[in-house]
Amino acid sequence: MKERTMNFLRNTMERLLPLTSRKRNAVVHDAPGAPEIPATPDRLTQEITAMSFNVLTSVGGKHGLRGRYNGVLQTILKEKPDSVGLQEAHELWRGPLKRDLKESYGVACNKGRVFGLHEGTPIFYRKDKYELLKEGVFWLSERPGVASMGWDAACPRIAGWAVLRDKRTGFTYAHFNTHLDHKGRAAMANGARLMAERLNALGLPAVLTGDLNCAPGSLPMEYLKAGGLTDLRFAADKADTGLTHHGYRDCTGVIDYVYANHYLRGAREFKVIRDQYDGTYPSDHFAVSATLTLANK
Repeated sequence: MKERTMNFLRNTMERLLPLTSRKRNAVVHDAPGAPEIPATPDRLTQEITAMSFNVLTSVGGKHGLRGRYNGVLQTILKEKPDSVGLQEAHELWRGPLKRDLKESYGVACNKGRVFGLHEGTPIFYRKDKYELLKEGVFWLSERPGVASMGWDAACPRIAGWAVLRDKRTGFTYAHFNTHLDHKGRAAMANGARLMAERLNALGLPAVLTGDLNCAPGSLPMEYLKAGGLTDLRFAADKADTGLTHHGYRDCTGVIDYVYANHYLRGAREFKVIRDQYDGTYPSDHFAVSATLTLANK
């Protein structure tokens, strides 16, 4: 009975999502395409810090949003990454964080996966240092340009990307951010493949952050590797390879990542951030960050 109910809900969403998103004038972004960026004649390299942070959707209860919000906010402010990709960030996260980080951070891809609501994958960037040139979202599915569920996924999955240019040096890089499905094996593998394809199509130095719901060495990670992406957990000179998901119980695995494409010229450090605030962890995931050097050619 439960399986029939789930199939009914899934099929209903498949039929309704594309129609209702068009009715509500949802923004549709397909392939990113190269942005119009002035040519840089000189070879540039730049060190950046990119962070990934699954903030846990939970609104109420023992680990509700209210008791953890300050911890998420302070983690970002303390670490001060150049750009940070969030996962499970529904509208009750995105609005307050945009407000409380506005002195330090701008935000791109600040929408949810269904009707602009629900979970999203926003990217916050240091606005004192960078200007946002271009941004977009797409769905991890056979129809990435419209709100949709892909392959055997348990729910719709979305990805965001932002092109950022350093105001002083002109160095430009892209930050991609996503949350792969947690159940569908085909959705995990095809979602990773699609992420690599979209990132490479942009033709820029780039990082990929995300809760990828897969262990290192698994098939989805092999798709990223085949796409020329490097897991900075294993490439950094100083690396914390500890587990990243604890669920407020015991740590259960490594599923949070920072990757870089072939413009990578070295990684100084990979961190798993285990700080507590107000007597608790800010999320059921530890944030992770990488300090790396990218080249523009």
